[in-house]
Amino acid sequence: MTFHTLVTETSSASKPKPIQPFTMVSNPVSRKEAPSSKLPSFFPLLLLPLLSACYVQWGRFSPVQDAIKSFYTAHLHPLTASPLSATQTLAAQYAAACPDHRPKTHIFSTDPLIIYVEEYLSRDEISYLLDLAVPYYQQSPVSKGYNLEAYDSEIRSSMSAVLPADPVVQCIEQRSVDFQGFMPRSRLEDIQVVKYAVADHFRPHFDWFSGMANPRVSTFFVYLACDGGERPSTHGNDSDSEMPQCEGGATQFPHYEGFFARSWCKFIDCEDDSGAGGVAFKPIVGNAVFWGNLYPNGTGHPGVWHAGMPVKRGRKVGLNIFTRRDTWVPE
Repeated sequence: MTFHTLVTETSSASKPKPIQPFTMVSNPVSRKEAPSSKLPSFFPLLLLPLLSACYVQWGRFSPVQDAIKSFYTAHLHPLTASPLSATQTLAAQYAAACPDHRPKTHIFSTDPLIIYVEEYLSRDEISYLLDLAVPYYQQSPVSKGYNLEAYDSEIRSSMSAVLPADPVVQCIEQRSVDFQGFMPRSRLEDIQVVKYAVADHFRPHFDWFSGMANPRVSTFFVYLACDGGERPSTHGNDSDSEMPQCEGGATQFPHYEGFFARSWCKFIDCEDDSGAGGVAFKPIVGNAVFWGNLYPNGTGHPGVWHAGMPVKRGRKVGLNIFTRRDTWVPE
């Protein structure tokens, strides 16, 4: 199977605007006083939405962050400890501190730079993101020249959800920039979940294109689900052996021409018969593929031409994390 159309992934909330035409395209809370002098015991709970908004807006400033955490610990946590859902509990834990998460890395290629990452996300993080994404799904767009709001199912068929910032999302973002040499989190685009059903795909494309004023220097694609279809999340209680697995949906690099050891076959489909060529990474839940999009001189690397291969059975859900060269400003 050979494809010739070039497309660029774009966030459904904001799309990159090229400076010049191109043919290669890469690829969204009044308070009344109580009659008595004492405030009701549940009053701190009324501030929870405001505190969450403050954390998202100003959480990067440590004095504000520390103040919010202190108020939560002193007033909110004793009141909400028992009724909190698993999702709320995880968010509260991550608001207090990001976990010390240490994934396993394997360098697959140095030219282009492709790194395979085991256990990039925990099971609880995966379940959290799958739940968080549900109300935000929209049809995935593609960019074709100046037409930045195109929808073409022949090129890309999937649903995308741009995630709102919250403590869990921000910890994952911090992990992603720390992985790349502790760069500022401001260089990340809003991260997005992408869901593929049977026959959904993304034809070969780059995440960079000529004329990008602030190019994407790198990409993470993290696998959140590869199962038989929609199901409720259970926050860490899944058993992969009991769940039907999806078929297809590999991340394919058709231009890869190197060799690799047989040990890579636990991550790579060594029996790939798609005809697309190159190398195909299996959608293994929790793991990620990271690659650099540019040469050191800033020009795009042709070796990272990649595709989301069609899903043959079940569904695949992934997480896109794009890093820009400079501070990212939604366009």
